[in-house]
Amino acid sequence: MISPCTARGPRARRLAERRRPGAFFFAFALLVLASLVDAPAKAAPSGGKAPSAKAAAKAAPAQLLGTAYRAYDEGDLTAAAEALAALDDRALKNRDYALWLRGKTALLLGKTAEARAHFTALRDLSGTRFAAEVPWRLADCAWESGAHAEAVAAYKGLLDAPRASRYADLGTVRFRIASQKAEAALAAGGAKARKLRRDAIAALRAFVLTSPQHPLAARAEEQLRELGGAKAGALSATDRITRAKNLTADHLWQEAVAELGKVPDNVSVAVRRQRDYWLGTTLFKMRRRYADAGKLLLAVSPHMGANAAEAMFHGARALSRADQDDQAIVWYRKVVAKYPRTAWAEEALFLTGWLELNRGAYAASIGPLDRVVARYPRSKFVKDALWFGGLAHYLQQDWEGAKTRLEALAKRPGALEGGKGQYWLARIAERQGDAATAQRGYAELIKRWPMSWYALLSRARLRAAKVDIGPFGHDPKPAGGPPIASKVDERLAKDPLIQRADELTAAGLGVEAGEELRRDERGFLARTNRVDGLALLMDRYRKAGNFNRPWMLGVVYGGSALSGPAEGSARVWWEHAYPEAYKELVAKYEKLGDNPEGYLHAIMRKESGFDPKTLSYADAQGLLQMIPATTARVAKELGLPYDRGTLYDPEFNIRTGSWYIGHLLGKFKQQIPLGAGAFNSGPRPVMRWCDQNGDREMDEFVELVSYTQTREYMKKVTENYARYRYLLLGEIYDLPLTVDKAYRTDDLTY
Repeated sequence: MISPCTARGPRARRLAERRRPGAFFFAFALLVLASLVDAPAKAAPSGGKAPSAKAAAKAAPAQLLGTAYRAYDEGDLTAAAEALAALDDRALKNRDYALWLRGKTALLLGKTAEARAHFTALRDLSGTRFAAEVPWRLADCAWESGAHAEAVAAYKGLLDAPRASRYADLGTVRFRIASQKAEAALAAGGAKARKLRRDAIAALRAFVLTSPQHPLAARAEEQLRELGGAKAGALSATDRITRAKNLTADHLWQEAVAELGKVPDNVSVAVRRQRDYWLGTTLFKMRRRYADAGKLLLAVSPHMGANAAEAMFHGARALSRADQDDQAIVWYRKVVAKYPRTAWAEEALFLTGWLELNRGAYAASIGPLDRVVARYPRSKFVKDALWFGGLAHYLQQDWEGAKTRLEALAKRPGALEGGKGQYWLARIAERQGDAATAQRGYAELIKRWPMSWYALLSRARLRAAKVDIGPFGHDPKPAGGPPIASKVDERLAKDPLIQRADELTAAGLGVEAGEELRRDERGFLARTNRVDGLALLMDRYRKAGNFNRPWMLGVVYGGSALSGPAEGSARVWWEHAYPEAYKELVAKYEKLGDNPEGYLHAIMRKESGFDPKTLSYADAQGLLQMIPATTARVAKELGLPYDRGTLYDPEFNIRTGSWYIGHLLGKFKQQIPLGAGAFNSGPRPVMRWCDQNGDREMDEFVELVSYTQTREYMKKVTENYARYRYLLLGEIYDLPLTVDKAYRTDDLTY
């Protein structure tokens, strides 16, 4: 039976099976369902996409390997098998890739003995990346061949293996273990049968509770009824709460809410409280109905035992997100008073001050922020308490009070902390009429942290004062950084690692080539000199279509090269750290929206680091980290079909992302910080901030953005954009100090 992964486009099957933890269950569970109904796996028709066996036989080994993988990705198992039949594995540098695909294809076609032989041969190879996966596939072969006891014994030994969820859907494995117990119970007799029946029922119930959305959950419920009747298959109120907890953990918010809705009111008080606690928690996490979430969590918080402080804190947080700041502050104070030694109290005290600042009560914010520093000196909120306390004094023009806190902040490392303190100290000097001190502070900041957010602001301040200064300061450092070869030394390509990667790239398996390079990257650099070795690695990663790893290597190894002009060897480091990833696709689609050159790459660098398979905690996906619900609306605007898997396709991600990101930037008059902020938080909050603080200058406007993540995102994307404009166009980006608060009124409010 063909996995539904095949509907997601080229390479989607392998993205699901070998890269995204837990996603293997599509093919795995479908095989189980096929076996349960005694249906053999079938090959999809080739549709004329794969070459004939005769034509394939004349192809080079790498081409044959690529042909087989492409056919497999498209669900054409017959064509994959034909290409593999024409392939001589001994001619490959990557024999393990051929064996893996032979085994997978045979397993999906129901040829379990053949599959077992290929996986056994793969097991006996040394150094293969498939080593940890092979035992799982051999267990699958045993199950599919009917040797269920053998398979279950193997599964039990593998469940606690490191990264087990990378190689199998553990829900399917647990179902098989439970199902085998049910088989044994039905086959046995006497007292032994009763014990086996109890064990099987317990295992099946555990599966139904922990994996309620699994494709095999319905079959597990059927088996429960077969073993123990309707009573065994019935779910209690506590069972439904357990299922909802697991659904929430898997980000299946709507399903969790529906499950909790099945818990009636005529249960015990304790069960009702658990229901309300998890309903409130789920509503909070799904970012919906914050007022309801707050009401539920605060009502049950006194009765939640070890979770009482957490429930009260999140109840208060929910009220704040529902724009009920007065009540939120009241409850934050209760958290601090009742649970003073918890981490929740630290954050509640900080948020008390932060909320007062955010709504313009600057004097009222100072006390709570100062108490964070005094009461919780080791708290992660100390640096933010120092900063916002300093900002509160600044906004009241209490310069000395602001200086005390900003001087402490300026001593911290990093452009976003030390740079922040130094910038605002210079700003105070400027406000006090000390232009010389202010300009000296701005200039020092630019030289120390060039092109950072605060350096861009400093250049804007100096520009307003008619002082001309370059992006790297008055006396910029010469282009530098560690040496790296400007040309690739192809003699190093004789290394076995490079030969394997080159063969995979020639086969069209660029992702796999990048993964192979990553596996022995350090070993390769140890076998050669770093100057030439890094240049070759960067080149091979690029040829494989992998921009993520060169970006990381550029940042890690580039050193001071990124702090000076992009000239000579320093330019090589710049180009790797700020690549034109997926250049053709960006050029093709960026004009779907108002995207200036470099902007999409600035977003992409911040969002995914150019990794097309990235998945965030908030379910943002792919290169531009598009949210599925947003993408569905954009796809409709563009007349494109959409399912969740398509966001991992770079072309679809860039196409839909370009439209959305560009239209958001246009909505906010091409102001890079505001457009970036709208992409991170959605346009509605940015519209609200424009209404509230749009008359302030850009530096104050951004610091008063009430979402921490969005505030820092605006700064980082603007820095990325400035660097891309400099690298690609030789342009020195001038950050505007004035905010145009008159955003465009249109239907783009999602």
